[in-house]
Amino acid sequence: MTLLQAIGTTLPTVQAPRRGAEKAWRDGYAYTKAGIMLDGLLPEDERPRTLFEEDTAKRNRLMGALDAINGKFGTWTAVTASQGFKREWKMRSEMRSPAWTTDIAQVLTVFAR
Repeated sequence: MTLLQAIGTTLPTVQAPRRGAEKAWRDGYAYTKAGIMLDGLLPEDERPRTLFEEDTAKRNRLMGALDAINGKFGTWTAVTASQGFKREWKMRSEMRSPAWTTDIAQVLTVFAR
């Protein structure tokens, strides 16, 4: 599913996969979790504008407040209702590649004598 216009907040990004899953849902089939790929990301001031786009100031303040709460009290402290409140599953990451270039805690330390 492709979003029709460039957005600068989490809310439509959370809503779009849910709508896609509801549209694809068929009773009687087994389903599993899936990931979402985001590409073509741009800074807010570089994204293309549309003629009928709504004022984003109110939405930006909301996202700033959510980010501030989660930054102060920890990830998943404040989420949208569609994301759910229970975290009964944990991401499996046993096979994840090291992140030496993006996580300073994973940079190898070598001592020479």
